[in-house]
Amino acid sequence: MELVLLRAQTPSCPTGEYTLGNIVKRRLTVTLKLSNLNPQSSRRLSVRTSLKTSLLVVLSVMLAGIPIMAMPANPPSAPLGSVMQADRAHQGVDLASGGATIYDGDRLETQDDGTLRARLGKSQLYLQQSTAAEVHSLANGYSASLLRGTVIASSPEGQTFQLLADGATIRPANAHATVARITWVNANELLLTSNLGAIEVNYEGDVKTIEAGSSVRMEIKTEDASTPGPQGAPPSHQGRNRAIFFWIAAASVATGVGIWRVLVSSN
Repeated sequence: MELVLLRAQTPSCPTGEYTLGNIVKRRLTVTLKLSNLNPQSSRRLSVRTSLKTSLLVVLSVMLAGIPIMAMPANPPSAPLGSVMQADRAHQGVDLASGGATIYDGDRLETQDDGTLRARLGKSQLYLQQSTAAEVHSLANGYSASLLRGTVIASSPEGQTFQLLADGATIRPANAHATVARITWVNANELLLTSNLGAIEVNYEGDVKTIEAGSSVRMEIKTEDASTPGPQGAPPSHQGRNRAIFFWIAAASVATGVGIWRVLVSSN
């Protein structure tokens, strides 16, 4: 429509009519006239503009939400180790197999006649039959909660492990190579054997060191502590749990060294 306006100009018109100000003024005048002559077109243009704006807003919100929606609700935990050998064993709800990746928080479990051997970092954990343990990451090693059964935990020099059972924490007493065997008997009893290196048992702040070659039975007892109550009232009894250790027999250090050599050679 602007081209029609320019073509309407003839050379006979005075030169002053072709100034920039006059051209802009004429364009505005034509636009206003067209708007007045076509009110429906003006309304349609306004509606289209509103729809386009609304569509852009909706698309912006959807695009902004795509990265959040793409992220999983529960991202997988970091790999902790791998299964070295497995026979009638489970990793979570799946059957465990050699080479499978173990993740932080995985539950390892063996059947009545099963076994499982795992490498966790530079250390290892061996589950005997009818054993269940949950493993977690630990600086320079791993942590395992023994739920039932028997495990053999080992760590090379400079590494460590942490076994949690019945409220007790079992770990190497120093940075030397360590091999320990822990058996869960019930909620109040553990069997502890240090085959190589000393282990430290911490129960509610009480620490006991088991030297290499020793095997003990740990029992949790509740002590009755009577405290006088208010005048005329019976005394209140507040029990405190404490661990009692019973020496069983000397464990074979040679056996511990043999186990350690097998573990080292497998690495």
